[in-house]
Amino acid sequence: MDSLSCPVCAYALKLKHRLRFNVYECANCGLLHSDAKFEHSFQSNLESTSRDIGLKQLRLGNFEIIISELQKLKEGKTDQLQGLEIGSGNGWWLETCIAKNIDCIGIEPEHIYEPYHIEKKLNIIYGFYPEVSPGRDGGYDFIIFNDVFEHIPDINGLVESLKKDLADDGLLIINLPMSTGFFYRIGTMLHKLGMSSSLTRLWQFNFHSPHMNYFNADNLKMLLEKHHFSCLSIHKLNTLDFSSIKERIMADSGVNKIKAVLMTGALTLMKPIIKNAEPDTKVFFFKKA
Repeated sequence: MDSLSCPVCAYALKLKHRLRFNVYECANCGLLHSDAKFEHSFQSNLESTSRDIGLKQLRLGNFEIIISELQKLKEGKTDQLQGLEIGSGNGWWLETCIAKNIDCIGIEPEHIYEPYHIEKKLNIIYGFYPEVSPGRDGGYDFIIFNDVFEHIPDINGLVESLKKDLADDGLLIINLPMSTGFFYRIGTMLHKLGMSSSLTRLWQFNFHSPHMNYFNADNLKMLLEKHHFSCLSIHKLNTLDFSSIKERIMADSGVNKIKAVLMTGALTLMKPIIKNAEPDTKVFFFKKA
């Protein structure tokens, strides 16, 4: 793909923001696309311990929403659900599946959580999808991305691989941040005022696995429809666990404690506004058309 062509609709991309990496916008579908690169050394400003404290309860709560919709859409299936998670990270989704009697395999490129994976007896293959895809006769009942899809460089090649690994009635579940969300809009506004740190953080440009794309609901559906998927449902997910905001902020080791305390206080005061604003994270359920 030409780096200046939209991966969703092939329309020309125009420069939108100059950050650590450039961000481009498609004037046709509104996709935001970066020229960021994945750091294969896995070295960055990400502090995994603080990140996990700041994310765990949030993720587990969102997983309950996802599991509920998955079971609803698959209520006619009598056998145990068979799934594949791409980008398993710490393994919390796989733990949730075990608790819900769902058989799910994970694929994860990093080994940082391997001791935890072994301790919890999680079924994880290390490497990059689709190179290490285990495959399954008849395909998987579902394939899920939990805050991973936005990090993938070749999204068109990815979706074609997913079609091959899904059962004919399989579900593609994509949980990801939205360019229409409250925090993204705030980050964009601050960037225009000369304060770019929030937008840089939202794109995760200081981490080894930055965002390659920021979608809205329409262009994500456009991408999947192009590959003959239909959208069955969309659900709002929570973006913040207000009990662990400070740890979430301090996942970026470039943020000092004083700044983290100030940001935590500001976000806590804004809690009513955030809860009623356009969600920053949604989950989409697609099916092969």
